[in-house]
Amino acid sequence: MKNIFMVAAIAVMAAACQRASVPSNATPSSSPVILNQEIRNEAGQTILAGRASISAMQMPAYKTWYDDSYKNYTVDPTVASQLKPLLPNKRMEVFLGSWCGDSRREVPRMIKVLQQAGMDTTKLSIVFVDNSSAHYKQSPQHEERGKNIHHVPSFIVYDGDREMGRIIESPVTSLEKDLLAILQQQPYQPNYRALEYWHRNVAAKEDPMMDEELSRAAQTIRPLSRHYGEFNSYGNLLLAAKKNTEAINVFKLNTFIYPEQLSTFESLADAWERTGNKSGAINTYEKILKLKPGHEKATRKLAELRNSEQRAPGNDRER
Repeated sequence: MKNIFMVAAIAVMAAACQRASVPSNATPSSSPVILNQEIRNEAGQTILAGRASISAMQMPAYKTWYDDSYKNYTVDPTVASQLKPLLPNKRMEVFLGSWCGDSRREVPRMIKVLQQAGMDTTKLSIVFVDNSSAHYKQSPQHEERGKNIHHVPSFIVYDGDREMGRIIESPVTSLEKDLLAILQQQPYQPNYRALEYWHRNVAAKEDPMMDEELSRAAQTIRPLSRHYGEFNSYGNLLLAAKKNTEAINVFKLNTFIYPEQLSTFESLADAWERTGNKSGAINTYEKILKLKPGHEKATRKLAELRNSEQRAPGNDRER
């Protein structure tokens, strides 16, 4: 069965072995598309970035994990037969990372599910994202922009331009049953409910949030959150996207959700530093030392920040 899933038109098909030279404000419609592009990340690892075809995952660096995940997965034939009549005129976007274990596991499986449900998977829209700190979970042409891609893989199902639902990182039940629930428009809640709540109900606020407001939000979000790493990761994504105010709000929120986790305060202090707010970083490291006197990193960073303040031009403490 062909033309079940629609993919945005490919303007240019080429291979590359370096990061594409794409302006930071580029949109998918404003720059040529490079297909099956490989780049090197901060760790020197070769990864895929941007739009790709399934054939990209048959390249030497990716073939082993793709083939293993594909061959070792058994599709539920009953659910696959239920999916078949629901797929026409729907489309799917897949955001993934070739560096990501969850992507390596789930994407080949999803492709196998869709193929056994009778679709032409060459029409899938597949976008690989980066994992470097400056381009965290971004593609070179920013197809992820405005789509709240906070974990990968993300499988987004559309009816025309309307999002029907998405599977985030891993299925709640199984890939087949989760996809069936979305296509049948049954009640379905993907993983990371806390982040989805934040995105839908709070994130639109562009100003710094007061502690009282964040504390109230934390009371609602705490039962939805699985781990303190959810918002830490999301905060880093926001910093990479230059959404500094929301990033600080997110890191501060996480200290209210997980006040016993020193890592949440360390991430907040790092975020203050990365956004140029030494005062915020100093205050946060002081809180860490109150929670754990003698904390090695906090002690060291606090000394560094205070020394840099004293050396700053015009600082009265230098006189």
